[in-house]
Amino acid sequence: METNVLTLDEVKEVLGVSYMTVYRYVKSRRLEGYQVGGVWHVSQEALRQFQEEKNQPKKRTSTSGDARRTTNYAEELERCLTAGDSSGSLEVVKRAVDAGADVERVYLEVLSPAMASIGASWAAGEIDIAIEHQASAIVTRLVGQLSPRPRGRRRGQVLIGGPTGERHALALAMLADLLRLQGWEVLDLGGDTPAASFVHTASKMTDLVAVGVSLTSVESEASAAATLTSLRAAIGPDVPVVLGGGAIRDEKHARDLGADHFAMGARGFIEFLDQRKKKSA
Repeated sequence: METNVLTLDEVKEVLGVSYMTVYRYVKSRRLEGYQVGGVWHVSQEALRQFQEEKNQPKKRTSTSGDARRTTNYAEELERCLTAGDSSGSLEVVKRAVDAGADVERVYLEVLSPAMASIGASWAAGEIDIAIEHQASAIVTRLVGQLSPRPRGRRRGQVLIGGPTGERHALALAMLADLLRLQGWEVLDLGGDTPAASFVHTASKMTDLVAVGVSLTSVESEASAAATLTSLRAAIGPDVPVVLGGGAIRDEKHARDLGADHFAMGARGFIEFLDQRKKKSA
């Protein structure tokens, strides 16, 4: 073999990554390679260019027209999830990460849209509920593998959960991870949490900044309202109770149910917390 050409095994040693990671690089054409007799090869020059590009600071770009094609990844993931393809789903997420998408982008622009589309298909009677449950189980495992470690100085405590009857806990798990990335200490009660449990937990948190309640089912509006009333009576007016989720239409709807604020998705909740922190600084 030419001295200026490397195998994938040799490339992985240079980069300090696994063989499969290098394989994904060449398959996605992020790293230029070619096959000879079924064996992948990479030139020294291609590897040098790849390392230079990889070491350059990443620039945040808007979703529209993004070269990372998160929309395409979401569509690919949806197909894998609908087919019950766990390994294929993991491969799609890994390719999105290898292409430069951070955890926030993967959660909000790949996982969430894929699950929302599957949920809409089920609601329209196009797929069986078993497929939706299957997809949720796969994405739950993906979130477990992607969950980032908290970083930076703690900014305060946040309590989140879903009221009695609210079965969807996956969105809460992703929100908890995203909040931790922003430096918040998060206690996630999950779905189907009684009002008394919200109150008990909130009363034990000494640096509580806000409580987030997620509602995706209109059937649980009454229990959400009861939870908000109980929380407001227990924690007083200084700690805001924020309501969000697919079943909440707008700010008025949230306030009618007893919330102090409406959060439009995970980013809306994060922005609310950031603004509150700035005001108290």
